[in-house]
Amino acid sequence: MDSTTLFVVAILFAAAFLQSATGFGLALVGMALVPLVMPVHEAIAFVSLASFGVNVFVMIANHSGFSWRRALPLVTGTCLGIPAGYFFLRSLDSEWIVRLLGYALVLIALLEFGRKRIAKLPIPEKAGFPLSLVGGMLAGAFNVGGPPVVIYAYSRPWSRVETVAVLQTVFISAAIVRNLLMAQSGEISGELLRLVGVALPPAAVAVWLGKLTLERLPEVWLRRSVYGLILVIGLRYVFSG
Repeated sequence: MDSTTLFVVAILFAAAFLQSATGFGLALVGMALVPLVMPVHEAIAFVSLASFGVNVFVMIANHSGFSWRRALPLVTGTCLGIPAGYFFLRSLDSEWIVRLLGYALVLIALLEFGRKRIAKLPIPEKAGFPLSLVGGMLAGAFNVGGPPVVIYAYSRPWSRVETVAVLQTVFISAAIVRNLLMAQSGEISGELLRLVGVALPPAAVAVWLGKLTLERLPEVWLRRSVYGLILVIGLRYVFSG
């Protein structure tokens, strides 16, 4: 196993643990770190393919919280937004893709650090569809569409298991749409599938560990550390291209 594969497996393990423990974070961590060792287009494809498998694992672990009624507006908005973001991405050159990814990561990190202030704002139930539509556009372009949906889900009076299950329903649906678009465009190579196949078994172990800590983990320090790293890497992308 070469160093790139080891690095990618380690990233997916950490990202899968965070996804299982908090309901989100896999795509953000993946898109912050995987482009450090492979071209950004390949990194986006890898994270999209791997996220489907990891989200299925997390959904199985939290199936008791599943509610299609709660997830449907978010799934609809996300799936409608993905094609717009995806085809916008394909019209840009690689340098600008990296810079725009950097801006997206910086914005997402800053939103996290202002989360307490955002949480004080009333978010009506009807806001789920427009927020998920924005998230879908981000998912289509950079595979980091979670934050708008996460902000909405965590504003609801749901239990942690219910929140995680609803988020996984959205993320699984988004991964299906995005992966179909990539397959239609010929972006899924045998090498990418091999890498996903190698990385998913350790990620399944990480999901199990994350589930064990779901009710015990003090989220704040872990989440802030992750978003601090995302902010630093996002700034690197912005200034380096």
